[in-house]
Amino acid sequence: MRLRSLACVAGAILWAGGAASPAQADPPDDMAAVRSATAAFHSTAAVEQHGYALLVDTAKIACIDQPGKGGMGVHWANPALVADKRIDATSPEALVYAPGPDGTLTLAAVEYVVAQADWDGAHPAPPTLFGQPFSVTTAPNRYGLPAFYSLHAWVWKPNPAGQYAMWNPDVRCPAPAAPPVTVTPEPSPAIAPCGRRTPC
Repeated sequence: MRLRSLACVAGAILWAGGAASPAQADPPDDMAAVRSATAAFHSTAAVEQHGYALLVDTAKIACIDQPGKGGMGVHWANPALVADKRIDATSPEALVYAPGPDGTLTLAAVEYVVAQADWDGAHPAPPTLFGQPFSVTTAPNRYGLPAFYSLHAWVWKPNPAGQYAMWNPDVRCPAPAAPPVTVTPEPSPAIAPCGRRTPC
């Protein structure tokens, strides 16, 4: 598995040169096309064969959650799609997996990402998709990235907070492993040798 820091994988390429994208086309109103495009990605091994890599934040945390709101899950992102400065409903920049109680990852959502500077430099308004506005994550942030636009679409797992909400209250990241505890045994009390004053 290729483990990459989110800042290392995407930070530089968000600012990479290249032609700005044209105005985005109107996407389909339903999720059928997105599910069809991502149906082969229920296995994380499969996504790695298509250019996606596991991402972690600056603290090396892979499963992203927010106390009181829920979780996103574990992200696999495609650096080439992040760098192309385009929003394509059937080519999400990231695939999001929800961890199960036993640690098994299940495909839950897709995420569309574009650098705010790249988009704003070529468009008069922030991006929208499926009739939904993108959220803005300002800098500095936990990912070590420049400001970016993003939109989640929970196409494979229901989200009580809404299909396009960032956080899903039904997604829970495992608690961090507790550090090992070293127990130092107390020394045994000294035993006086047998003698006339100390009976054995």
